[in-house]
Amino acid sequence: MSSPTPPPSPPVSARRPNVGTMLPTDLVAWRDRALRVAPSAGDAYAIAVRANAEREPAEPGYRLYWMTRGLLASAEVPAASTGHVVIGRHEKCDVVLDDERAVSLRHVLVRSAVLDDGCPTLSVLDLRTHDGFELSDGTKQHAIMASGPVVFRIGSHTVVALPSTGRIPEALPSPLVERFERDPGAGRGHEVKIQPAPADRGPISRVTLMRGTIDLAERRSFPPGFTGEWSPDPAHPFELLLTMGGFRAVVRFTVADLEQGVLIGRAEKCVDAGLRPILAESISRVHLLLVREKGQQFLYDTASTNGTEIDGRRVRCAPLADEGTTARIAGKSGLSLHWRAVHALQ
Repeated sequence: MSSPTPPPSPPVSARRPNVGTMLPTDLVAWRDRALRVAPSAGDAYAIAVRANAEREPAEPGYRLYWMTRGLLASAEVPAASTGHVVIGRHEKCDVVLDDERAVSLRHVLVRSAVLDDGCPTLSVLDLRTHDGFELSDGTKQHAIMASGPVVFRIGSHTVVALPSTGRIPEALPSPLVERFERDPGAGRGHEVKIQPAPADRGPISRVTLMRGTIDLAERRSFPPGFTGEWSPDPAHPFELLLTMGGFRAVVRFTVADLEQGVLIGRAEKCVDAGLRPILAESISRVHLLLVREKGQQFLYDTASTNGTEIDGRRVRCAPLADEGTTARIAGKSGLSLHWRAVHALQ
């Protein structure tokens, strides 16, 4: 447990029971067991701090430690557009948690950024799972933005995130939790400013609770046969055209949609008839995330099975240009996504 370089996570078990068939009583029993198996937030934090002290300083961003009974492993989350980490039980994930009943194939996406003052921040975004993740205060969450050390639990695994800069306290500080309040001007493309922590608190764990992601399968599109010029709409300045064979569907987004994040993946029960044949079987259940960061739109591949291509090359993350970006789902599906801004933000 005290090795300076923890081993990678173990391979995924071959057994894949369908969580959706479990009875509610089974789920309750499993969650109770997970609480007994996963180290407490305080114990996990102490273990991570000891392991981290024996290692070289991390590059700007965060270092993750995840543990369960008999296992400790780690991964870097650099503050770079391609440095995101997908945690789940699918073998394509960057961090594989071998927990068949409580962890989804692709469970959360973790990103890091550095503020203008050099302070690293951590974003944890649930990928439309049932339970999300649990903070050290015992609350279930689906999206957070954090600074300082933070601890959360996914199933039977406790995850400790330590920032690359600043003093790391020996004991886990109680998180200062606040809720995201949207700036009235954000609809015009202005960023929401999070107030700095009080100077007299010393090293703290600050957690901002954010709104969860939007599922593309729950949105409505224009008729698939629509081929005319798309009229500008100030309230929905971004558009995504999905094409596959003879099927077409156009979906518009607000700035708020993209700040929350839009997930694109396989869905058997789309509310929109135009999206249904496109998203029925051609892509992973959770394949892509579209999200707005610091005034720019990005595409993230969420550890998909077939991958995502732009200009003929595989990408983990890529900026979406306002004048237009085309991405293709790798493989034989023939699904393409054409992105563009159709109305300038004021």
